[in-house]
Amino acid sequence: MTGHPAVKELLASFQRAEAALQKEDLDALMAFYTPAYNFHGLKEPDVRRVWDEVFVHYNGVESLHLFSDITVMQEGSQLRAEVTCTGGLYGTEEGTGKRITLDSWFREVHYLVKENGRWRFLGNAGEAPSSAPFSSAPHHPMF
Repeated sequence: MTGHPAVKELLASFQRAEAALQKEDLDALMAFYTPAYNFHGLKEPDVRRVWDEVFVHYNGVESLHLFSDITVMQEGSQLRAEVTCTGGLYGTEEGTGKRITLDSWFREVHYLVKENGRWRFLGNAGEAPSSAPFSSAPHHPMF
């Protein structure tokens, strides 16, 4: 399965997003999101604001993605993918130097769409959390 061209392209998209995350390159990170992105009402401009806040308050931000299922389908003229993922987002607090988990997810389904030859993040399945740990970033858009 990892040798399939669509899977290779999807993995490369997540790798580009991770590289942008580690460099704190907001523009490159936002290139991973489609303008149609929607996660429980958070749209692309909201995501930009949240990531900007994360970069202000945390250093050494990185994520871990463990993919357990990837389904690629054709919807009309568009390729879409459902990527089941378990993982987390980690960073070091600016003020304390403490390494913390900013976000975590278990078997979350990430929806992606192929636009202009690249896979871009469209949103997630699952319920919006009713509360978040004290140390988590508010309304963090999982990716």
